[in-house]
Amino acid sequence: MGRSKSIDEKIKDDEKFREFMNKLADEAKLEEDRIAAQIDAVVKKQYEDNGWDHGRLFGNRQSDYQNYSEWSLTRVNNIIDSLGKSLSGGDFPSKKLPGSEEAPKSTIEATKEFLGVFAGDYSLIIARVQALISGILSQFSVASDASRKTALRDMPLSGGLHLFFGSSGMVYTNNTFFSNQFIGTFQIVFEVYMSVDEARAISLQQILVATDKELTILNQLIIDIREEQAKSLKKILKETPQDYASTYATYKVALDMVKLDRDELLQQYSKYKQVVDTVESLYDKLDLSEFSIHANSGDTLSLPALFNEWELQLAKRYIHEKVNQGQPHEVH
Repeated sequence: MGRSKSIDEKIKDDEKFREFMNKLADEAKLEEDRIAAQIDAVVKKQYEDNGWDHGRLFGNRQSDYQNYSEWSLTRVNNIIDSLGKSLSGGDFPSKKLPGSEEAPKSTIEATKEFLGVFAGDYSLIIARVQALISGILSQFSVASDASRKTALRDMPLSGGLHLFFGSSGMVYTNNTFFSNQFIGTFQIVFEVYMSVDEARAISLQQILVATDKELTILNQLIIDIREEQAKSLKKILKETPQDYASTYATYKVALDMVKLDRDELLQQYSKYKQVVDTVESLYDKLDLSEFSIHANSGDTLSLPALFNEWELQLAKRYIHEKVNQGQPHEVH
């Protein structure tokens, strides 16, 4: 990711600050290594415990440094969007997907084979990943203390792709270089693996169940931020009431970020859920002759009459999973 503008400017002009940032960079590298080791352990457990084939498709380690007067997750979200576009377009191996150029040929071929089945999922995938990452990092948008906070998550994406993600962040309250400001340092390590076995094992319904859990986490995070806001403002009213307005505004930024990501994820989730629920509700009335299922009555409902083009692909995929116990195939 990089550094915010004011930090870059300060590095050029202040030797002691350069030394301070070099120290942070050394600490960040150690933290990245620690997170990477944790992810490796989770990856091993995921695939060995299930007996699934797997190969690394891409991954990266990144550190970001921000002055709190310029707090923003824009750079993080831009990276997520870029990765999503590269995946959905099959634009790999390439530099657009860091690490994909070293991926085994068999992993590249398997990923591209299964992408056709799950090409419509990427709007949901990007919403899920962005909500996950910004939800975790939003806890740093309020520089309330100098303790390090870490998180480790993994999620099945689609088509056998699985994201393993770790983050760590610490707020430095040293005011030597920026008057009444804080410096945040954040480490992000992510790895994406491909498994044909997982692609066949993880159904659309399971992805929706996982997404529903992610929405629950985000809703709880909103409640947690509100609770912290109430505690902080109560304390400030007693000790430093002049800081009330700025603190309230900072918490509002954190809340708005999480709510925006939650709402985007909910919108994508609802599009999928509506199709799945419609199939479930009308299943006995559907014309399923293309799946070699013949209705008892000739009075059936045509799938193209119920769904638009995007929904039709999703409905066929879900029906195929119901009929074939989760074995994905190309639908036309």
